[in-house]
Amino acid sequence: MQEGDISGEKKLIDKLRNEQKLSFDEYLFLIQNREKCQEYLFKNSSEVRDKVYGKDIYIRGLIEFSNYCRNDCLYCGIRRSNNLAERYRLNQEDILECADQGYNLGFRTFVLQSGEDRILYRRTS
Repeated sequence: MQEGDISGEKKLIDKLRNEQKLSFDEYLFLIQNREKCQEYLFKNSSEVRDKVYGKDIYIRGLIEFSNYCRNDCLYCGIRRSNNLAERYRLNQEDILECADQGYNLGFRTFVLQSGEDRILYRRTS
């Protein structure tokens, strides 16, 4: 594929759109040449997104029912070693109350999330 000509990139973008896969070298080539084909790639990705999902926006409510965590991931605010975090565990009644409040605010789907809480996630073998 020649430098300066974006026909090779367009062919790969079309292949990706039609077949939903590329080889490692093809992905690498697109990444390395992304500035040349960015506009064509964005146009195609927007068309695929609109075809699959339409123009509607869906917002999900997030209910974090525990912020205790046994892990110590450096990037995370609820990591085990963060002594400044105010820890909590919601009970079933509290979770349902959060969902009711969220529903009244317009949320129609909810994601339940927590840290890896040893009390809530006892492994059984």
